Amino acid sequence: MKSLLKSKRGILGLDTVKAVIITLLTLAVITIAAFLALVSLQNANIFTAGSQSANQTNNIISNITSGATNFYSNVPTFFTLLGVVVLILIISIVIVAVTRFSPGMGRESL
Repeated sequence: MKSLLKSKRGILGLDTVKAVIITLLTLAVITIAAFLALVSLQNANIFTAGSQSANQTNNIISNITSGATNFYSNVPTFFTLLGVVVLILIISIVIVAVTRFSPGMGRESL
């Protein structure tokens, strides 16, 4: 029974889709946590206003915000590429199924 579970394959690349979505969600949670930590640091007023440390904190927050915005604006492109990969997998499975059942490939037809 264990060998059957270990050799189980994903259905039409859905394991890949699941892995990509989980990765994107994990990155989103990490980005939000880092952003909240930095905003809390900024709002704690532990730096003198206008000091180098306060300016660096503001720069880091703006970098993280713009980086996350730019990254997640490309997510539709990632999903489009993932859809193309799944479509290629579906086509290849259909080709394998058709060639397996075609006569003259080593099997006799009824």
